[in-house]
Amino acid sequence: MLGKLIKNEFKAVNRLMIPLHLGLIAVTIIGRFYLQFTLFGDSGLADSVYENIWFTILNATLIMFYILALFAAALITGIYLEIIRFRKNLFTDEGYLMHTLPVTASAHIWSKLIVCLVWTIADAILVILSVFGLFVNMDILRVLPEALSLLFGTFPDAFGISAGLGIPLYLLLFLVDSVSGILVIYMCIAVGHSFNTHKILSSVGIYVGIMILSSILGAIFSALTGMVTYSSMSLAVTVDSSISGPVTFWTSWIFSMVVSLATGIICYLLTNYFMTKKLNLE
Repeated sequence: MLGKLIKNEFKAVNRLMIPLHLGLIAVTIIGRFYLQFTLFGDSGLADSVYENIWFTILNATLIMFYILALFAAALITGIYLEIIRFRKNLFTDEGYLMHTLPVTASAHIWSKLIVCLVWTIADAILVILSVFGLFVNMDILRVLPEALSLLFGTFPDAFGISAGLGIPLYLLLFLVDSVSGILVIYMCIAVGHSFNTHKILSSVGIYVGIMILSSILGAIFSALTGMVTYSSMSLAVTVDSSISGPVTFWTSWIFSMVVSLATGIICYLLTNYFMTKKLNLE
C-alpha cells in the first residue's frame, strides 16, 4: 500500500514540480544562448556589450532575474512539498478522505517524506546543473580539472581527512539532516493541528521554539568543544587550532549525525502519535 501512496503522491506533486523545473531548464537554455552570443561569443557583438552601458545594465538585470528564478524554484519546492502538501493533504478537508484509507499514519508520513526527499534532491541537482550549464565555457572547462585537483588536494588540510572519505560522509550527513529537517516540520504541523483553534499559528510557534532550542544547544556544544557543528542551523568546520583536524572532524561529524538521527526519530514518533491518537480535522 505504501507503494501506491508514493505513486499517487508523485502524481499529485508532479503537476507543479515538473512545470516548475521545466521552466527552470527553459530559462537556463535561453540564458545560455544569450550569454553565448554576447559575453562568450567571438563576434563583434560580444565586444560591443562591454562598451554599451545599456547592455551592461541589461546583462546585470538578466543575471539577477536568473538568480531570483533559482531561489524561487528552490523556495517553492521546499514550501510546497514540506509544508503545503503535507498540511493540505492530511489536515484539511482532503484529510477526511486520506484518513479513511486502510493505511497507517506511518505510511502517510513515509510516502510524503520519500516524495519530498526525492524532489528536494532532484531540485538541488537541477539547480547546480543549471548554474554550470549557464556559465561554463571552454576556458572554464580547460582549468576545471586542475582546479578540482587543487580543491581535493587541500581538503585534508582543512578537515583533517581525505576528500574521498570526507565528502561522502558530509553527503550522508546532509541527507540525514535533510530528512530530519523535513520531519521537524511534519511534527510541528501534526502537533499544531491537534489544537482546536489557531492551528497554523501553533505550528509556527512550535517550529520557532525548536529552532531556538537547537541554536542554544549548538552554542553550548561549540562553547564546550571549541568547534562549530554541521546541522540544520550551522555548517560545521573547525575553530580551535589546539584540536587536531581528524579529532575535530570526527567529533563534529558524530555529534551532528547523532543529533540529526535523534531529532528525526523523535519527530517521526511524535508525528505518528499525534496523527494516530490526537488527530483533529475540525
